[in-house]
Amino acid sequence: MKLALKHARLPRISPAVKPRISICHVVEADIWAGAEAQIAILLAELSQEPELSLCAIALGEGRLADELQACNIDLKVISRPHRRFMGCYREARDWLRGRDVHVIHSHKSKENILALLLARKFGIRHIVRTQHGLPEPKTLKDRAVYNLERMTSSSVSRVICVSSDLRRHLDGYANPGKIEIIRNAINLSLVKSTLSKEAAKRRLGIPEQAPVIGTAARMEPVKRLDLFLAAAQHISAKCICHGLRNPFFVIAGEGSERDRMEQLIGGTVLERRIRFLGHRDDIYDIVRAMDLLLITSDHEGLPTVLLEAMALGTPVVSRKVGGIPEVVDDHVNGVLVDSSDPLCIARACLPVLTGGNFALGLAQAARQKVTQHFSAEANAAEVVRIYRALEYPDS
Repeated sequence: MKLALKHARLPRISPAVKPRISICHVVEADIWAGAEAQIAILLAELSQEPELSLCAIALGEGRLADELQACNIDLKVISRPHRRFMGCYREARDWLRGRDVHVIHSHKSKENILALLLARKFGIRHIVRTQHGLPEPKTLKDRAVYNLERMTSSSVSRVICVSSDLRRHLDGYANPGKIEIIRNAINLSLVKSTLSKEAAKRRLGIPEQAPVIGTAARMEPVKRLDLFLAAAQHISAKCICHGLRNPFFVIAGEGSERDRMEQLIGGTVLERRIRFLGHRDDIYDIVRAMDLLLITSDHEGLPTVLLEAMALGTPVVSRKVGGIPEVVDDHVNGVLVDSSDPLCIARACLPVLTGGNFALGLAQAARQKVTQHFSAEANAAEVVRIYRALEYPDS
């Protein structure tokens, strides 16, 4: 019998469905700052990825842990983590036992070491670290952990850094072929305020027409809030000279420098015109109240508040440090100051406060840039790309 094969339809063979990639993040959760905000943004996006199975270990019980629980992420919270590193390890080990984790992803020095130990214990194939900023070791113990982190960098599959500036730092000890730059991002649908600028000022007890210069930062030495206050005195004097209303200044954030900052303004004209707001959960409303966000840090990775201000239409003046020049184009979507001189910083602020069209142009260009290049969705897609390349290198 002659077989008619020419037009025979062969059975369709479905492509093999790849199993979900199991990811465990190890994070510090008892503080809330820019790095923690970025972790929350990233994990919220990753929790929606169908090809991932996501869990996390949180050292501490702060806001980050709450954010991850709100995303229904499988979460282990380790209480009082700073007192006992090996206790943290044992709790994390017992929780991970029986889970087939493919990638463990950590975000700071202590968490990096914990993740390394867990990877070795359970034979986890891939270790990913994210470098959010330069290390700030304060004690001998901090320095020891940081040195151990550097020494173990050869065991890491990928190191993600949030700026080219940080990459130059990592090139000093990490394998350049393992370093990836994925810049910080924001969820544009969430970064908004329902308040007008005038209403936001009123809520802070500030007259509606008064210029407001502000910042949001950890009150730690690297943020150089002493420069912010020194520049504030010059800005106040210059506003009066140019016929502007007396400005007000706001600082949102907590930290070890708060008492010193309050002492610096004691007996000065700033004492009645500055608001130390402490930690705020309504940071978008705070930024909305500002006519200018001023960043005076000695170094930054890529500040979340910078992206938030750009999205909210608040003009930015910043020292030209860290990853900030990779986002801010000078006199296009913000103003950069290549100086630590408070008078130079004040002079850079004045055109933003006095030139309505200039400030409006900066704000419009900033919104456009952050919308096009710094979305949470695009950020998460880049991280998923790394996970996929590690787990399925031949695909």
